[in-house]
Amino acid sequence: MVHTLLFAAFALFALIVARAARRHAALSHFGGHWSVGWSRLWLLRTQGSGQMNLRFTKINQKFGSTARIAPNMLITSDPDLMRRMNAVRSPFTRGPWYAALKLHPDRDNITSYTDERKHADIRSRMAPGYAGRENPHLEQDVDDALMKMHSLIAEKYLNRPENDQFRILDLARICTFFTLDVISKIAFGEPFGYLENDEDPYGYLANLAQLLPALIVFGVYSEFANLMKIPLLKAFLPKSTDKRGLGRVMGFAAARVRERFGTKPIVRRDMLGAFINKGLTQGELESETLTQIIAGSDSTASSLRLTLHFITTSPPILERLLAEANAGIEAGRISRPVIKDQEARGLPYLQACIKEGLRMYPPVTGLLAKRVPDEGVHIDVDGVEKYIPGGVQVGWNSWAMMRREEIFGKDVEMYRPERWLLRPGGGAAEVARVKRMTETVELCFGYGRFGCLGRGVATMELNKAVLETLLRFSLQPCSLSKPFDEKVVGFYIHDNMNFIATERRTDSGRDVLELTSKAGDGADAAEASAIGGAYEE
Repeated sequence: MVHTLLFAAFALFALIVARAARRHAALSHFGGHWSVGWSRLWLLRTQGSGQMNLRFTKINQKFGSTARIAPNMLITSDPDLMRRMNAVRSPFTRGPWYAALKLHPDRDNITSYTDERKHADIRSRMAPGYAGRENPHLEQDVDDALMKMHSLIAEKYLNRPENDQFRILDLARICTFFTLDVISKIAFGEPFGYLENDEDPYGYLANLAQLLPALIVFGVYSEFANLMKIPLLKAFLPKSTDKRGLGRVMGFAAARVRERFGTKPIVRRDMLGAFINKGLTQGELESETLTQIIAGSDSTASSLRLTLHFITTSPPILERLLAEANAGIEAGRISRPVIKDQEARGLPYLQACIKEGLRMYPPVTGLLAKRVPDEGVHIDVDGVEKYIPGGVQVGWNSWAMMRREEIFGKDVEMYRPERWLLRPGGGAAEVARVKRMTETVELCFGYGRFGCLGRGVATMELNKAVLETLLRFSLQPCSLSKPFDEKVVGFYIHDNMNFIATERRTDSGRDVLELTSKAGDGADAAEASAIGGAYEE
């Protein structure tokens, strides 16, 4: 009996070793940390380090544009491979990594579906809601939230040295409040009230900062996600009945969804109404709206605050951007009190500043790993053809991709919007250079059948908030040596992004905030429409 048990144990051990050896050999022609062919522990440590973007980039710099990070996973910084994987007719599919994005315990969402048919179906039904055609108030909703953010800064966070008033503005915090109120208003017709109350009323942000690192574990060990179906463990997950945190937000979303169903449903022309018109069920909406809140707020908030950070810490860039805006205002090409989205798209330097912000800090650093089709594929890795067996997952390294010198130039670590402007006399080669950069940065919003449905809303928020915030306020970081605390967990968690905010004044000495907020008649309106000239910094 003992001998039989020993033999069985030895046979099982040999089987495990043989399987591990086969898996190790399958991707042995891809470089990576010495341990990644045998274990996922290096990947877990890297994603939990708070510096996953930097550590993954070192791997791609050392081992090539596509390198190994786990026994059955690669990471790529190659934009061409990214487009190939995400193309409409690509045989690549979403890998098990996406199981980590299942935020509702009982239902998938548009970001977590691995069944391609289900994903395509829900995507087609949600696309019209994001397009805004069924929500005629979308742009006004963004404007209202922006003006509320600026009023909050003016009332509570302005420095007025002449009155001995010195205050600190946490730019990370207030930008997140702005995007959360925008997404809740356009989704439900009712904002959360972050800007109104100047606080996190549900404890959502603190809870999310705790939740995101936990999701990393499920991204690495996707098989653990099924454990959350066990009733005992499920009890620890956020629930719509919770009084605080993510569960409280789930409850808010569920309540707004319930209002649209029943015997006397509320009917509104907003995003939720558009989804209902396309046949989404109450259960689907409860899951999708939660995803919408998280994905639609955090990524945009990080892009906004970091773009403002880069511009305000470079006086020549700030001066050039304000000059472009002033010229547009004087010529009547920029509306007051808030620039129109279409007008902003016609300002080349503003667009260059926003694109450069996305390049320096791509909003999402999660792997978004795709599964190689069963038959396997051949790819080009820095001029060498390599084979990837079927079933392997390939994630993207957004940070390294946006720092490819052959695309963006040698100064990839420098925030330089001028790289996006066509150089005089460059001809077709110059047009091709900018086109190549643009196509690469646009991957921040996905591509093909995995493109971001909320791209239009996010772009609108950035177009308006970057320019109008800088027109109204002079922002100076409290510390240049350590401008903020940062933890990277797929998104960016920023704290203590402390700025000193003062009024930006016209050459007549009147503050821009007062003038641009009035939008009235007479002398004030005339002066507001002609804001320009010299600014007091």
